[in-house]
Amino acid sequence: MALRDNVQRVSPRDQTQITGKVTCKTGWTNGIVKDLSAQGICFQLLFDIGVCTGQEVTIESGELGRLTGIVRWCRGDKIGVKLNLSSNTAAQISSYYKYFGGVEMW
Repeated sequence: MALRDNVQRVSPRDQTQITGKVTCKTGWTNGIVKDLSAQGICFQLLFDIGVCTGQEVTIESGELGRLTGIVRWCRGDKIGVKLNLSSNTAAQISSYYKYFGGVEMW
């Protein structure tokens, strides 16, 4: 059984291919939101910008708008970001599901 099968998620994740930009104190790069949930994002970086666990990042895309969060993990070219939860974040993610498809989480 794979490790991922043992992980219990707070909220369901949906696979995506949303293009966007991530910015942190060490730089910025374009990339792809690989999956999305009400709590967080898996973002695949186009270039290594030296982002590390615990850093605050901003993710911007046409579909999601501007979201902020904290990097929870880094694995190769992907980072896991726990979103700063607010009513604005919830509205932005809900709007994505309403206009771009997927299962709405609220």
